[in-house]
Amino acid sequence: MIDDFFEIVLLCHAALAQDSPNTKEYYINQILNYSFGHITPAQREELEDYLAEKMYLPPAPKIEIAK
Repeated sequence: MIDDFFEIVLLCHAALAQDSPNTKEYYINQILNYSFGHITPAQREELEDYLAEKMYLPPAPKIEIAK
């Protein structure tokens, strides 16, 4: 597990380096691969809800109806 976290740190730095041979998306996918194995089944369900409900988006502006 410690090795996975260290590998994640390395991948983060590689993604930010100017001379990285791969795209940032490549490194993000690698990070997801290393980290996904460490989450619990309950966290996986929470992740599914997070993605399905698009909770990563900021709140939409309120729409007020003029009377």
